[in-house]
Amino acid sequence: MTEIIAHRGGADLWPENTMAAFRGAIACGADGAELDVHLTADGEVVVFHDEALKPEIVRAPGGAWLEATGPLLKATSYAALQTYDVGRLKPGTGYARQHPRQQAADGERIPRLADVIALAQRESDTFKLWIELKTDLMQPERGADPAALADAALAVVRRAGFESRAVFLSFDWRALARIKAVAPDLPVLATTLPQSWFSPEGPPKEHWPPPPGTLARMRQMMAAGAPWEAGHPMKDHPSLQHAVASLKADAWFPYHPDVTADSAARCRSLGLRLAAWTVPPEAAPRLAALGCSAICTDDPVQTRHKLAEIESNSARGG
Repeated sequence: MTEIIAHRGGADLWPENTMAAFRGAIACGADGAELDVHLTADGEVVVFHDEALKPEIVRAPGGAWLEATGPLLKATSYAALQTYDVGRLKPGTGYARQHPRQQAADGERIPRLADVIALAQRESDTFKLWIELKTDLMQPERGADPAALADAALAVVRRAGFESRAVFLSFDWRALARIKAVAPDLPVLATTLPQSWFSPEGPPKEHWPPPPGTLARMRQMMAAGAPWEAGHPMKDHPSLQHAVASLKADAWFPYHPDVTADSAARCRSLGLRLAAWTVPPEAAPRLAALGCSAICTDDPVQTRHKLAEIESNSARGG
């Protein structure tokens, strides 16, 4: 059975990374939720996607939308963050157009990881949390040290006794290496960037590449062995999947177009589980057929329906 993981709690349906989203994900029957964590100035592990307050989803204490990117989370106290409302998309923004069906939940605040764990424990005996240890690969000074972030998030999970339902993931493999060093039994998923970014042809627009200058620097860093590869650079291995295996990760977690028959077969040969992000519902059946054990999606409801249709058709055909 392929697990359905609600990306940022289900960003097509509810405000991302909020308690409203995680309650919705549990209620709709998702198997778990993916969320992003950072450290505040006073050391709290909070759930938010970007390193800084995002104007597309953040309103200031007086109710006005932020006009530009707000302060860094690492430079802001948890108490100060609680004065911002993150329960509604800013109308007219590109991000709002990406999620036209999202239901607003005014008054939502940036939660702590501990709050989300407590919700999962109250509302479900099985609901998992996929905890993304978030860093800025190109501007690491904007966030916490990856090992320090890993230690802090792991401490929250352990205090809550949530180890059996926690999964750690990151594009920054230094954070994952730290988890494996101190908690080798906990599962880690090696997240990877869209591989079209590094192809000779270059990425299509729908793979949302960074600006050309940033992408050029990123390609140069990958060609030399990037810091975020944590000493396991793809350049030194026969394939990206071999690099993931050398990290001792439990699974490869790529952008969904990078899951092909060949890459899935390499995962199987290397003993790696396979999951994919951020999967549109219509792509879920293909990925399940290729052996994805989990699908991370903005719409867990429609994704479940798509998979159920395939299972029903297969049962009738059998």
